[in-house]
Amino acid sequence: MTVYFRFFTVLLLSVNAWTQYPFPSEIIFADHKVPLEKYDVKERLTKTFNTFTLDRRGFMQNLIDKEHNYLPLAKEVLKQWEVHEDFAYIMPVESEFDPRAYSQAKASGLWQLMPATAKMYGLRVDDFADDRNLLDRSTKAAAEHLNMLSQVLKKDPFFMIAAYNNGDSNVRNMMTAQKVSDFWEARSNAETEFYVEKVIIYKLLMSDPEKYGFTKPSAKETRSYELCTISMGSNNLYFSEICSILGITYRELYKANPHIKFGSYKSGGYISKYTSIELMIPEKSSPKLISELRKRNFLSGSPESSVVSSKKNSGGITEDVYEIRYNENIESIAFKYGVDWKEIAELNNLKIIKLSSGIETAELNRGMTIRILH
Repeated sequence: MTVYFRFFTVLLLSVNAWTQYPFPSEIIFADHKVPLEKYDVKERLTKTFNTFTLDRRGFMQNLIDKEHNYLPLAKEVLKQWEVHEDFAYIMPVESEFDPRAYSQAKASGLWQLMPATAKMYGLRVDDFADDRNLLDRSTKAAAEHLNMLSQVLKKDPFFMIAAYNNGDSNVRNMMTAQKVSDFWEARSNAETEFYVEKVIIYKLLMSDPEKYGFTKPSAKETRSYELCTISMGSNNLYFSEICSILGITYRELYKANPHIKFGSYKSGGYISKYTSIELMIPEKSSPKLISELRKRNFLSGSPESSVVSSKKNSGGITEDVYEIRYNENIESIAFKYGVDWKEIAELNNLKIIKLSSGIETAELNRGMTIRILH
Protein backbone atom coordinates (compact mmCIF):
# COMPACT_ATOMS: atom_id res chain seq x y z
CA MET A 1 0.00 0.00 0.00
CA THR A 2 2.84 2.37 0.94
CA VAL A 3 4.69 1.62 -2.30
CA TYR A 4 1.52 2.28 -4.30
CA PHE A 5 0.96 5.60 -2.51
CA ARG A 6 4.52 6.73 -3.23
CA PHE A 7 4.21 5.76 -6.87
CA PHE A 8 0.91 7.62 -7.17
CA THR A 9 2.42 10.73 -5.54
CA VAL A 10 5.42 10.71 -7.87
CA LEU A 11 3.08 10.24 -10.82
CA LEU A 12 0.99 13.24 -9.80
CA LEU A 13 4.08 15.40 -9.36
CA SER A 14 5.40 14.31 -12.74
CA VAL A 15 2.12 15.13 -14.47
CA ASN A 16 1.97 18.53 -12.76
CA ALA A 17 5.58 19.30 -13.73
CA TRP A 18 4.82 18.76 -17.42
CA THR A 19 1.44 20.48 -17.55
CA GLN A 20 1.39 22.93 -20.43
CA TYR A 21 -0.12 26.13 -19.01
CA PRO A 22 -1.77 28.48 -21.50
CA PHE A 23 0.14 31.64 -22.31
CA PRO A 24 -1.99 34.71 -21.43
CA SER A 25 -3.63 36.67 -24.22
CA GLU A 26 -2.65 39.97 -22.58
CA ILE A 27 0.26 41.07 -20.37
CA ILE A 28 0.46 44.41 -18.57
CA PHE A 29 3.72 45.64 -17.07
CA ALA A 30 3.98 48.99 -15.26
CA ASP A 31 0.64 50.04 -16.76
CA HIS A 32 1.98 49.38 -20.27
CA LYS A 33 0.59 46.68 -22.52
CA VAL A 34 3.18 44.29 -23.89
CA PRO A 35 2.66 44.35 -27.69
CA LEU A 36 2.14 40.61 -28.22
CA GLU A 37 0.81 41.29 -31.70
CA LYS A 38 4.14 42.65 -32.94
CA TYR A 39 6.72 40.61 -34.79
CA ASP A 40 8.05 37.68 -32.67
CA VAL A 41 7.14 39.31 -29.30
CA LYS A 42 4.68 36.59 -28.32
CA GLU A 43 7.07 33.90 -29.58
CA ARG A 44 9.93 35.22 -27.45
CA LEU A 45 7.85 35.61 -24.30
CA THR A 46 6.15 32.23 -24.74
CA LYS A 47 9.55 30.55 -24.89
CA THR A 48 10.61 32.26 -21.64
CA PHE A 49 7.23 31.50 -20.06
CA ASN A 50 7.63 27.79 -20.88
CA THR A 51 11.19 27.80 -19.53
CA PHE A 52 9.97 28.77 -16.06
CA THR A 53 6.65 26.88 -16.00
CA LEU A 54 8.18 23.66 -17.35
CA ASP A 55 11.98 23.31 -17.49
CA ARG A 56 12.83 25.43 -14.43
CA ARG A 57 9.71 24.86 -12.41
CA GLY A 58 11.51 23.95 -9.16
CA PHE A 59 13.73 27.03 -9.48
CA MET A 60 10.68 29.27 -9.87
CA GLN A 61 8.92 27.69 -6.90
CA ASN A 62 12.00 28.41 -4.78
CA LEU A 63 11.77 32.09 -5.73
CA ILE A 64 8.04 32.19 -5.01
CA ASP A 65 8.71 30.69 -1.57
CA LYS A 66 11.02 33.62 -0.75
CA GLU A 67 9.27 36.54 -2.41
CA HIS A 68 7.18 37.58 0.62
CA ASN A 69 10.41 38.40 2.49
CA TYR A 70 11.47 40.95 -0.11
CA LEU A 71 8.83 42.14 -2.61
CA PRO A 72 6.31 43.88 -0.30
CA LEU A 73 8.91 46.25 1.17
CA ALA A 74 10.60 46.75 -2.21
CA LYS A 75 7.29 47.76 -3.80
CA GLU A 76 6.60 50.29 -1.04
CA VAL A 77 10.03 51.90 -1.43
CA LEU A 78 9.67 52.09 -5.21
CA LYS A 79 6.31 53.83 -4.90
CA GLN A 80 7.83 56.39 -2.54
CA TRP A 81 10.22 57.30 -5.35
CA GLU A 82 7.41 57.41 -7.94
CA VAL A 83 8.62 54.22 -9.60
CA HIS A 84 6.02 51.61 -10.53
CA GLU A 85 5.98 48.64 -8.17
CA ASP A 86 6.32 46.18 -11.09
CA PHE A 87 10.01 47.12 -11.29
CA ALA A 88 10.47 45.19 -8.02
CA TYR A 89 10.64 42.04 -10.19
CA ILE A 90 14.04 43.18 -11.41
CA MET A 91 15.34 42.10 -7.98
CA PRO A 92 14.82 38.31 -8.30
CA VAL A 93 16.18 38.39 -11.85
CA GLU A 94 19.30 40.13 -10.59
CA SER A 95 19.98 38.18 -7.40
CA GLU A 96 17.47 35.33 -6.96
CA PHE A 97 16.66 37.00 -3.62
CA ASP A 98 20.19 36.35 -2.34
CA PRO A 99 21.30 39.41 -0.32
CA ARG A 100 24.97 38.41 -0.67
CA ALA A 101 24.86 37.74 -4.42
CA TYR A 102 28.14 38.92 -5.96
CA SER A 103 29.18 39.07 -9.60
CA GLN A 104 32.54 38.96 -11.34
CA ALA A 105 31.93 42.59 -12.32
CA LYS A 106 31.82 43.43 -8.55
CA ALA A 107 28.09 44.10 -8.49
CA SER A 108 26.58 43.03 -5.18
CA GLY A 109 23.35 42.63 -3.26
CA LEU A 110 19.70 42.10 -4.06
CA TRP A 111 19.74 44.69 -6.86
CA GLN A 112 23.31 43.93 -8.00
CA LEU A 113 24.49 47.52 -7.75
CA MET A 114 28.00 48.44 -8.81
CA PRO A 115 30.17 50.10 -6.13
CA ALA A 116 30.22 53.47 -7.90
CA THR A 117 26.44 53.46 -8.39
CA ALA A 118 25.84 52.51 -4.75
CA LYS A 119 28.14 55.22 -3.41
CA MET A 120 26.58 57.76 -5.76
CA TYR A 121 23.26 57.13 -4.00
CA GLY A 122 24.76 57.34 -0.52
CA LEU A 123 25.30 53.67 0.35
CA ARG A 124 28.23 52.58 2.47
CA VAL A 125 30.63 50.28 0.59
CA ASP A 126 33.98 49.69 2.26
CA ASP A 127 36.18 47.00 3.79
CA PHE A 128 33.83 46.53 6.75
CA ALA A 129 30.25 46.90 5.49
CA ASP A 130 28.31 46.87 2.24
CA ASP A 131 24.85 48.48 2.29
CA ARG A 132 24.11 47.01 -1.14
CA ASN A 133 23.22 43.80 0.71
CA LEU A 134 20.50 45.44 2.82
CA LEU A 135 16.98 45.29 1.38
CA ASP A 136 15.73 48.74 2.38
CA ARG A 137 18.87 50.70 1.53
CA SER A 138 19.67 48.93 -1.73
CA THR A 139 16.06 49.27 -2.87
CA LYS A 140 16.15 53.00 -2.14
CA ALA A 141 19.29 53.32 -4.28
CA ALA A 142 17.73 51.19 -7.05
CA ALA A 143 14.57 53.32 -6.89
CA GLU A 144 16.58 56.52 -7.31
CA HIS A 145 18.44 54.95 -10.23
CA LEU A 146 15.21 53.77 -11.88
CA ASN A 147 13.71 57.21 -11.37
CA MET A 148 16.67 58.66 -13.25
CA LEU A 149 16.29 56.09 -16.04
CA SER A 150 12.61 56.95 -16.26
CA GLN A 151 13.46 60.59 -17.00
CA VAL A 152 16.17 59.73 -19.50
CA LEU A 153 14.09 57.12 -21.33
CA LYS A 154 10.73 58.92 -21.25
CA LYS A 155 9.12 56.48 -18.80
CA ASP A 156 9.24 53.56 -21.24
CA PRO A 157 9.33 50.54 -18.86
CA PHE A 158 10.92 48.13 -21.33
CA PHE A 159 13.78 50.45 -22.24
CA MET A 160 14.19 51.15 -18.51
CA ILE A 161 14.59 47.43 -17.73
CA ALA A 162 17.05 47.10 -20.60
CA ALA A 163 19.02 50.10 -19.34
CA TYR A 164 19.16 48.70 -15.80
CA ASN A 165 20.88 45.65 -17.28
CA ASN A 166 22.95 47.20 -20.03
CA GLY A 167 23.39 50.87 -19.11
CA ASP A 168 21.35 53.83 -20.35
CA SER A 169 24.07 55.03 -22.72
CA ASN A 170 24.11 51.68 -24.54
CA VAL A 171 20.33 51.67 -24.80
CA ARG A 172 20.23 55.25 -26.11
CA ASN A 173 22.96 54.44 -28.64
CA MET A 174 20.92 51.44 -29.81
CA MET A 175 17.82 53.58 -30.21
CA THR A 176 19.71 56.21 -32.20
CA ALA A 177 21.61 53.75 -34.42
CA GLN A 178 18.53 51.67 -35.28
CA LYS A 179 16.13 54.66 -35.33
CA VAL A 180 13.66 52.90 -33.05
CA SER A 181 11.39 54.17 -30.27
CA ASP A 182 10.04 50.77 -29.21
CA PHE A 183 12.14 48.18 -27.42
CA TRP A 184 10.26 45.33 -29.11
CA GLU A 185 11.18 46.64 -32.55
CA ALA A 186 14.89 46.91 -31.75
CA ARG A 187 17.72 44.42 -31.79
CA SER A 188 19.63 44.28 -28.52
CA ASN A 189 22.23 41.87 -27.18
CA ALA A 190 20.98 38.39 -26.26
CA GLU A 191 21.55 38.84 -22.53
CA THR A 192 19.52 42.05 -22.33
CA GLU A 193 16.67 40.67 -24.45
CA PHE A 194 16.34 37.61 -22.20
CA TYR A 195 16.69 39.85 -19.13
CA VAL A 196 13.68 41.99 -20.13
CA GLU A 197 11.65 38.88 -20.94
CA LYS A 198 12.48 37.35 -17.55
CA VAL A 199 11.41 40.43 -15.59
CA ILE A 200 8.04 40.39 -17.35
CA ILE A 201 7.50 36.64 -16.89
CA TYR A 202 8.64 36.73 -13.26
CA LYS A 203 6.02 39.39 -12.59
CA LEU A 204 3.38 37.30 -14.34
CA LEU A 205 4.14 34.10 -12.42
CA MET A 206 4.85 35.59 -8.99
CA SER A 207 1.76 37.81 -9.05
CA ASP A 208 -0.56 34.80 -9.37
CA PRO A 209 1.49 31.63 -8.76
CA GLU A 210 -1.50 29.31 -8.20
CA LYS A 211 -2.87 30.12 -11.65
CA TYR A 212 0.20 28.43 -13.10
CA GLY A 213 0.27 25.46 -10.73
CA PHE A 214 2.76 26.83 -8.22
CA THR A 215 2.23 26.73 -4.47
CA LYS A 216 1.69 30.06 -2.77
CA PRO A 217 3.76 29.98 0.43
CA SER A 218 2.07 30.49 3.77
CA ALA A 219 3.37 33.20 6.06
CA LYS A 220 6.26 31.98 8.19
CA GLU A 221 7.03 33.02 11.73
CA THR A 222 10.29 34.93 11.76
CA ARG A 223 12.30 36.53 14.54
CA SER A 224 12.17 40.32 14.69
CA TYR A 225 15.44 42.24 14.57
CA GLU A 226 16.55 45.76 15.31
CA LEU A 227 19.51 47.89 14.30
CA CYS A 228 22.23 48.46 16.86
CA THR A 229 25.08 50.88 16.13
CA ILE A 230 28.45 49.90 17.53
CA SER A 231 31.32 52.42 17.56
CA MET A 232 34.51 50.52 18.26
CA GLY A 233 37.36 51.48 20.52
CA SER A 234 40.93 50.17 20.39
CA ASN A 235 40.17 46.42 20.33
CA ASN A 236 38.80 44.09 17.67
CA LEU A 237 35.45 42.50 18.57
CA TYR A 238 34.99 38.90 17.44
CA PHE A 239 31.53 37.93 16.23
CA SER A 240 31.64 34.85 18.44
CA GLU A 241 31.72 37.14 21.49
CA ILE A 242 28.59 38.95 20.27
CA CYS A 243 26.85 35.59 19.83
CA SER A 244 27.82 34.59 23.35
CA ILE A 245 26.40 37.80 24.83
CA LEU A 246 23.13 37.55 22.88
CA GLY A 247 22.71 33.78 23.16
CA ILE A 248 22.38 33.26 19.41
CA THR A 249 24.26 31.08 16.94
CA TYR A 250 27.05 32.32 14.69
CA ARG A 251 24.93 31.32 11.68
CA GLU A 252 21.98 33.44 12.85
CA LEU A 253 24.20 36.50 13.25
CA TYR A 254 25.65 35.86 9.78
CA LYS A 255 22.24 35.43 8.14
CA ALA A 256 20.78 38.51 9.85
CA ASN A 257 23.68 40.73 8.70
CA PRO A 258 24.33 40.24 4.98
CA HIS A 259 25.94 43.69 4.82
CA ILE A 260 28.73 42.85 7.26
CA LYS A 261 32.06 41.51 5.99
CA PHE A 262 32.50 38.30 7.99
CA GLY A 263 35.60 37.11 6.15
CA SER A 264 36.50 33.45 5.68
CA TYR A 265 34.53 30.77 7.50
CA LYS A 266 37.88 29.23 8.47
CA SER A 267 38.93 32.17 10.61
CA GLY A 268 37.12 34.03 13.36
CA GLY A 269 35.47 37.09 11.89
CA TYR A 270 35.51 40.34 13.84
CA ILE A 271 34.53 43.99 13.82
CA SER A 272 37.70 46.00 13.39
CA LYS A 273 38.82 48.52 15.99
CA TYR A 274 38.14 52.22 15.39
CA THR A 275 35.22 51.52 13.04
CA SER A 276 31.49 52.01 13.29
CA ILE A 277 29.14 49.18 12.36
CA GLU A 278 25.37 48.81 12.34
CA LEU A 279 24.31 45.30 13.38
CA MET A 280 20.94 43.58 13.05
CA ILE A 281 20.34 41.78 16.35
CA PRO A 282 17.27 40.21 18.00
CA GLU A 283 14.67 42.79 18.97
CA LYS A 284 15.06 44.51 22.35
CA SER A 285 18.58 43.13 22.87
CA SER A 286 20.50 46.35 22.08
CA PRO A 287 20.71 47.58 25.70
CA LYS A 288 22.15 44.24 26.83
CA LEU A 289 24.73 44.14 24.03
CA ILE A 290 25.85 47.74 24.46
CA SER A 291 26.07 47.36 28.25
CA GLU A 292 28.21 44.22 28.00
CA LEU A 293 30.49 45.65 25.32
CA ARG A 294 31.02 48.77 27.40
CA LYS A 295 31.91 46.68 30.45
CA ARG A 296 34.42 44.74 28.37
CA ASN A 297 36.01 47.96 26.99
CA PHE A 298 35.16 47.36 23.34
CA LEU A 299 33.34 50.62 22.68
CA SER A 300 34.63 54.07 21.93
CA GLY A 301 32.74 57.11 23.13
CA SER A 302 29.82 58.52 21.17
CA PRO A 303 30.52 60.53 18.00
CA GLU A 304 30.70 63.63 20.20
CA SER A 305 33.84 62.24 21.89
CA SER A 306 35.85 63.37 18.90
CA VAL A 307 34.00 66.70 18.53
CA VAL A 308 36.20 69.74 19.11
CA SER A 309 33.30 72.22 18.97
CA SER A 310 29.61 72.21 18.16
CA LYS A 311 27.08 74.95 17.40
CA LYS A 312 23.55 75.18 16.02
CA ASN A 313 22.48 77.86 13.56
CA SER A 314 19.11 79.61 13.32
CA GLY A 315 17.90 77.00 10.83
CA GLY A 316 18.27 74.21 13.36
CA ILE A 317 21.33 72.70 11.63
CA THR A 318 24.17 71.64 13.91
CA GLU A 319 27.77 72.13 12.80
CA ASP A 320 30.41 69.99 14.49
CA VAL A 321 34.16 70.28 14.15
CA TYR A 322 35.36 66.67 14.28
CA GLU A 323 38.95 65.58 14.93
CA ILE A 324 40.29 62.47 13.19
CA ARG A 325 41.90 60.64 16.11
CA TYR A 326 42.31 57.13 14.79
CA ASN A 327 42.58 55.31 11.49
CA GLU A 328 38.99 56.28 10.64
CA ASN A 329 37.36 56.31 7.22
CA ILE A 330 34.94 58.95 6.05
CA GLU A 331 32.18 56.39 5.46
CA SER A 332 32.12 55.34 9.13
CA ILE A 333 32.06 58.98 10.28
CA ALA A 334 29.23 59.80 7.86
CA PHE A 335 27.43 56.71 9.10
CA LYS A 336 27.63 57.90 12.72
CA TYR A 337 26.03 61.21 11.80
CA GLY A 338 23.52 59.86 9.27
CA VAL A 339 24.80 61.99 6.38
CA ASP A 340 26.30 61.31 2.94
CA TRP A 341 30.11 61.09 3.03
CA LYS A 342 30.30 63.10 -0.20
CA GLU A 343 28.63 66.04 1.56
CA ILE A 344 31.38 65.98 4.20
CA ALA A 345 34.06 65.70 1.51
CA GLU A 346 32.66 68.62 -0.48
CA LEU A 347 32.20 70.81 2.60
CA ASN A 348 35.85 70.25 3.60
CA ASN A 349 37.41 70.15 0.11
CA LEU A 350 38.77 66.68 0.81
CA LYS A 351 40.80 64.83 -1.79
CA ILE A 352 38.82 62.05 -3.48
CA ILE A 353 40.92 58.92 -4.06
CA LYS A 354 40.25 55.55 -5.66
CA LEU A 355 41.21 52.41 -3.76
CA SER A 356 42.74 49.35 -5.43
CA SER A 357 39.26 47.77 -5.32
CA GLY A 358 37.99 50.57 -7.55
CA ILE A 359 35.91 52.16 -4.77
CA GLU A 360 36.09 55.93 -4.31
CA THR A 361 36.58 57.50 -0.89
CA ALA A 362 37.94 60.68 0.66
CA GLU A 363 41.45 60.91 2.10
CA LEU A 364 41.65 61.46 5.86
CA ASN A 365 44.70 61.84 8.11
CA ARG A 366 45.02 61.49 11.86
CA GLY A 367 44.84 64.86 13.60
CA MET A 368 42.85 66.47 10.79
CA THR A 369 39.70 68.43 11.76
CA ILE A 370 36.65 68.44 9.51
CA ARG A 371 33.31 70.25 9.59
CA ILE A 372 30.10 68.19 9.66
CA LEU A 373 26.59 69.57 9.16
CA HIS A 374 23.74 67.45 10.48
